[in-house]
Amino acid sequence: MENWLALGQHDLIPMYITLGIVVAGLIIERRPAVWSFSALGLLPFSAPGWLLALFARFVDSRRPFWQVAPPYLMLAALAAIAALAAYRVFKQHGFRIPGSGWVLLGLVILVGVGGAIIGAATDRSPDKWMAFVAHLPLELWWTGLLLVPIVIGLPLARRDGILAGLIVAAFEFVLVDEILDPTYSVGFWAYWTPSRELEQAKVVLSYLPALFFLVVTPVWVLRSRSTHGRVLGLILPPFIGLICTDVIESIALRGTQAEYSVNLWLTHGVSTAQLLTPLALAAVMYHWIERQGPAADTQEGREASSGKATTATASNAA
Repeated sequence: MENWLALGQHDLIPMYITLGIVVAGLIIERRPAVWSFSALGLLPFSAPGWLLALFARFVDSRRPFWQVAPPYLMLAALAAIAALAAYRVFKQHGFRIPGSGWVLLGLVILVGVGGAIIGAATDRSPDKWMAFVAHLPLELWWTGLLLVPIVIGLPLARRDGILAGLIVAAFEFVLVDEILDPTYSVGFWAYWTPSRELEQAKVVLSYLPALFFLVVTPVWVLRSRSTHGRVLGLILPPFIGLICTDVIESIALRGTQAEYSVNLWLTHGVSTAQLLTPLALAAVMYHWIERQGPAADTQEGREASSGKATTATASNAA
């Protein structure tokens, strides 16, 4: 709870900024504006810390329950929002997952299980099966967390297609920045063994994820006019950002006890795959939904109007 309260205080100003961008889009366009999608993707993680900071005034945050509850409460709240989004899409338009979507969904889950296997293999515990059982719930929680923003973006995908993937990219940025925290190891060693290289690497790593997830990706996706270009814009910049982060961190940590090993490269490789496969799934799902969206509804409406006109003509002739 203390960590979440600190997070809420730390993210208070950014939350107001992102909320202001989203509200501005609603006022100007009377609907969620495409240019506010990245801000919309940041809100699910900015709001919980702030809400918990308010809620903590009425509870004893030192109790054991509140020491472990916040992340699970956050996931439950996100799951509830996702369930409402899925229900709305299903009720209004019907919904089914295309074949390629099922393949990618299975791949997302498979990569999550692979993360548990890698975690068990690199664990120092001699009982690898128990290590796998210990890692699996966390990996499944992580996989569910990565799938939640895809479901939340479904209602917007019907109108804006792959552009709604910017919500997923922004959501993943928060996961990278707050949970994976690429500056952690470099910052730790920069404190204990100060050096110019470590300090420079820490500064670069603190901005690199935001540059690729929140700047390059939206600019690329919004300026692309083809589906192929938008898919590349959604997946390639985050991939480059994650690879560059690992390369810079590995160079900066040379000669320290945290120097990159084969096991660490393997673990980070799985983490990169876990972040990229949901982006690919979002691109496939959102493009498919867009093709079934307003254009399809317009065509169906035209066919229905044509059928009514034909019926009316036949009745008049009779």
